[in-house]
Amino acid sequence: MRMSNGAPGRRSCTADFKIKVVGRWLREHGATKEAPAQVAIGISVDEIHRANRRRSEPHEEIVYPLLDLGLRRTDCLDIIERAGLAIPPKSACFFCPFRTLQQWQEMRRSEPELFAKASALEATLIAQRVGLDPESWTRAMRLEPA
Repeated sequence: MRMSNGAPGRRSCTADFKIKVVGRWLREHGATKEAPAQVAIGISVDEIHRANRRRSEPHEEIVYPLLDLGLRRTDCLDIIERAGLAIPPKSACFFCPFRTLQQWQEMRRSEPELFAKASALEATLIAQRVGLDPESWTRAMRLEPA
């Protein structure tokens, strides 16, 4: 949620939908304290501040291959293009409150069905918060018509 002052509210996306999900999958597929799985985190040198060497679970060994190779995001894009592959979009949930206004506008233009789903989710969440400060999940509802 975005709070009435525009700041993002509390979230636990990374922990709940990445770290825990991957950890459960690793354990289900044999990772143990004695035989940990190597988990590669794709953080490049231009975002090194995000590499906190997070505490790994007993069944994991965290590595940062892009940092080890000294690669920046642009280096990664160059490698992908030289391989003849399409540049992948940034990963995020379709309803992520950290999207920029420009990203919402682009979604509204290029993916109207997905934008409608995000708007419907926002309306549902706002309706469930009756009596509390009006908060916005996506800011999608406040966009000018396409």
